[in-house]
Amino acid sequence: GYRVLADKSGVVLAFCWAHVRRRFYELAAAGPAPIASEALRRIAELYRIEDDIRGRSAEQRRATRQDKSRPIVVDLEPWLREKLGLISQKTKLAEAIRYTLSRFDG
Repeated sequence: GYRVLADKSGVVLAFCWAHVRRRFYELAAAGPAPIASEALRRIAELYRIEDDIRGRSAEQRRATRQDKSRPIVVDLEPWLREKLGLISQKTKLAEAIRYTLSRFDG
């Protein structure tokens, strides 16, 4: 899923972390899954930040996201690419990682 957001330059797609999270959650719930569990931990950090900024002004939310959320997201992509290179491409984990990476621009 995604949301369509408008900014000064036009339309921007904002993909939903819940859909990404669900894929890793299903893997972690099925048994030991260190990579999926670490992905969940990183996504949970983003959720915690959102909980902290709920109710604040749009400018305050934007500033906090730039300061706290952006570094988490920036670090997530190369980490996922590294892990994808270490695992079988036929696994559900590889599928979850590819799903995430294919939506990273959103």
